[in-house]
Amino acid sequence: MPYVEVAVDAPVGPGRTFSYSVPQNLSLEPGQLVWVPFGRRILQGVVMELADAPQVEVTRDVLQPVEPSPVLSSAHLRLSQWLSRYYLCSLFTAVGLMLPPGFEARVRSRVTSQGRPSGDSALRPETQEALKQLDGKAFLNEAEFVKLLGRPGERELARLVEKGYVDRRVDLPRPSVSPKYRCFLAPAPASGAEEEEGLPSRQRALLTAIRSSGEAYSASSANKAFGHGVARALVDRGMVAMDWVREDTTPYVTAGEQETEHQEPPLTLTTGQAGALDQIHAVLNDPLATPRSFLLHGVTGSGKTEVYLRAIQTVVDRGDQAIFLVPEISLTPQTLERVNQRFPGRVAVLHSGLTQRQKFDRWWEIRDGAYDVVVGPRSSLFAPLPRLGLIVIDEEHEWTYKQEESHPLYHARSAALELSRLTGAVVLMGSATPDVETYQHARRGGHWLLELPRRIPHPDRTENLCQTHDQELATVEICDMRRELREGNRSIFSVKLAGYIEDCLRKNQQTILFLNRRGSTPIVQCRDCGYVATCSRCSVSLTYHSANSRLVCHRCNRRSRMPRRCRECSGEHIRQLGIGTQKVVDAVMERFPGARVDRWDADTTRSGSGPSEVMAKLTSGETQVLVGTQMVAKGLDIPNVTLVGVILADVGLFVPDFRSGERNFGLLCQVAGRAGRGASPGKVVIQTYRPSHYAVVAAAAQDYAALFDQELKARHEMGNPPYNRLAHLVWQDTNGDVCQRRAAAMASQLRQEAYAQGLTDVQVIGPAPGIPARLRGKHRWHILLRGRNLHRFLEDIQFPPGCTVDMDPVHVL
Repeated sequence: MPYVEVAVDAPVGPGRTFSYSVPQNLSLEPGQLVWVPFGRRILQGVVMELADAPQVEVTRDVLQPVEPSPVLSSAHLRLSQWLSRYYLCSLFTAVGLMLPPGFEARVRSRVTSQGRPSGDSALRPETQEALKQLDGKAFLNEAEFVKLLGRPGERELARLVEKGYVDRRVDLPRPSVSPKYRCFLAPAPASGAEEEEGLPSRQRALLTAIRSSGEAYSASSANKAFGHGVARALVDRGMVAMDWVREDTTPYVTAGEQETEHQEPPLTLTTGQAGALDQIHAVLNDPLATPRSFLLHGVTGSGKTEVYLRAIQTVVDRGDQAIFLVPEISLTPQTLERVNQRFPGRVAVLHSGLTQRQKFDRWWEIRDGAYDVVVGPRSSLFAPLPRLGLIVIDEEHEWTYKQEESHPLYHARSAALELSRLTGAVVLMGSATPDVETYQHARRGGHWLLELPRRIPHPDRTENLCQTHDQELATVEICDMRRELREGNRSIFSVKLAGYIEDCLRKNQQTILFLNRRGSTPIVQCRDCGYVATCSRCSVSLTYHSANSRLVCHRCNRRSRMPRRCRECSGEHIRQLGIGTQKVVDAVMERFPGARVDRWDADTTRSGSGPSEVMAKLTSGETQVLVGTQMVAKGLDIPNVTLVGVILADVGLFVPDFRSGERNFGLLCQVAGRAGRGASPGKVVIQTYRPSHYAVVAAAAQDYAALFDQELKARHEMGNPPYNRLAHLVWQDTNGDVCQRRAAAMASQLRQEAYAQGLTDVQVIGPAPGIPARLRGKHRWHILLRGRNLHRFLEDIQFPPGCTVDMDPVHVL
């Protein structure tokens, strides 16, 4: 009897599969989605491999397949095994990343009455009442009936089934979205004339129409023209054959995907770009070359995107396919436009704006090879490309490549490198401010390191800007806001920045003002008693939004009215402290009346002002001053933007996370790179209360080497990555004391385990309250593990419910 190893949709340990026997009427393959019994339940599972012998003596049969053919390739099956082991999640959870959208389904169980009297005195009152309610209905869902039974409901239901009071029936659902098939009719081998003569008139007419049709004759057309049942009668007589073909749906086209006749003229590569492409082509053309990954470190405006596109072109020309990962689709409209112009009609863009049906259809189109390039955020890495040759990761340093909300908590960069190992595809990572760990790995030979240290000058520049690195980039000035205060300037604009904005408006040039904090003011405080308005579900202050006069929690989105009196002392001296993007907009309009100002942050996106609308107004010149959060720091290439003002560089600079300096440096460099991309040179003003901070100084000089050296020294002293691995353990519970006790108990267990194994390099840090300590009504406590071989240490640890384990976290708050 054949057996299969199945990854079951149940909370089990990493990499674990279960043995099932295959009935004689079934033929299964690895990668096939199936229904299997699991305890008292019936669950979905994925066939991971065929087996000659099971893991256990007694096995149960696979019930039936969900889809008749495999939905996962062998490479994706192996990738899911790696994801499960590395990120400590169940195998099916890892597999779920690669399933067609909408294939996740749950069994529905119905309970029906068997007509037995419910007045049996041996039954509990709750059971008798539940049976009475069931008698008056055709059926009840099992969950609903168990709820009526009270505790212990499932055990009581099993007893009722055993005694014959009720019947429990299980329905195996189809996926919520499934392929669309069309039926076509074709004439069978010629039958006798006598047999055809005896056909009813409508059957004979349909047979004639099928034979005379020059192409496939659809069953729907036959039903419409000749009536339902006529085609089936011919099939039953053996005169017509039915052919079922999966329907090719029309691809969903977004504005960024529309084919265009406009083609960019071929660009002349710089020496640096040409050299980088030569090295990339050498590895692409040599399947034995190692490593098969590149880090392209290039300053903003150095032409990294053109290198990506040329590398993709090479892969596509030889018949292979490519994945182009971007941090967020909404932040890269110009990049998407360039990809679509270069490969018109051959690009599939995956994003959250697609409906479930559109996502599903696109998944199958990609699997069938209808596209050469797939563009999208981190989840696009798992698109089912059959001939993967290249994976591009733009802005590889971005933390959005890490999944932080649902399991598996994977990092797309790490998963891409593993997929490269499994398939032989080349990984091309690029950034102006690479992740410190990635850059160090490249310096040690783990990736090929390519450098583009100079910006490509605009052809209309009158002055010679090709002499030094400093001349190519925008001029950056640090403004000490402490001095501005001492000199009596209470405005959010320094004297220098205000003057530059006025100059830009006069010259009809454009300005970007950056502040990584949305809303109007982040703190609302009573001046009488000091009370600060905080969220009732999260331990964070509420942010005031003047647009709708509401207080908003930026963690759980809870909203309330702006108070007139203090909730603590009933005082009326309520003040708003700090600044956000909305307040910057108000200040610009007040200081420069008549200026056309627009805002781009999460609030405006939710309210309906999409990225395409903001971009259109900025590109056309309608927007003179754009105020925004980190959304304005990435992917914008507007030649007329000559000034960037960083309103407050200190936001996020002192977050208790060892990566805070690196992140701030990256943001400042990225936003500074938006200025001076056209014919006029650019200026950048960085306003700060800590002008001597190493991240601010390095960003002003756009000196990645200085930032890297400082970060590496600090991380070596503290033992942080890249010198050690991290694991972040977080407990959440509505009861703060329970949460703390569980975290403390686990910390004690981990220390004892490290001592027992003799692992002196493993550090157990904590437990400590999370930041914030309470989130969405749950208290948070966390533990940080630091060491060189954490996977070996954690592989036998049993983590209790309520504990989240995040390997290689990008945030440790």
